[in-house]
Amino acid sequence: MGEDDKKKEFVERVRRHFQEITPQLNMEMAMIAGQSWGDATRFLLIEYDSQLFSDEFAVSLWAMDADGEPVDREGHWFLKGRTVVVSSEIYDDEEYEAIEPGETASELLEQWLAQAWRAHGHEALPAYIGHHDSYFKTDLATSEGVNWDSIVARAKAGLAS
Repeated sequence: MGEDDKKKEFVERVRRHFQEITPQLNMEMAMIAGQSWGDATRFLLIEYDSQLFSDEFAVSLWAMDADGEPVDREGHWFLKGRTVVVSSEIYDDEEYEAIEPGETASELLEQWLAQAWRAHGHEALPAYIGHHDSYFKTDLATSEGVNWDSIVARAKAGLAS
């Protein structure tokens, strides 16, 4: 099996998993759509920590102030206990090493969450998604890449996106 075929297989397995957990994600997105945010909130940030996509894999939503700091320390943890994007038998399989499974799974996760976000009409505040340690995020409204400094500058200027 060639590298392209391995990547296609990997992508298909990840997408199948997303289909299984999409109903739960949709319930959470609907709940978030009805939530009101404090006056200090200038944008929303969805972060994930995907070093190993393990059982502890977490995706969280944070209300952020104009300085890029969380408004509170609670956050919202998506799909708590069910956020394994790729089961370890797939993710750790040596046959997928060449396709960079972490990078591929991260891209798929961002696309999946952005699609769900837009489907639920979240328009009250600008929102971004990205890996916890990354300086670069994706604008959920446009799917365009943006850096952290630009996000904070937009928040301070009161711009939507």
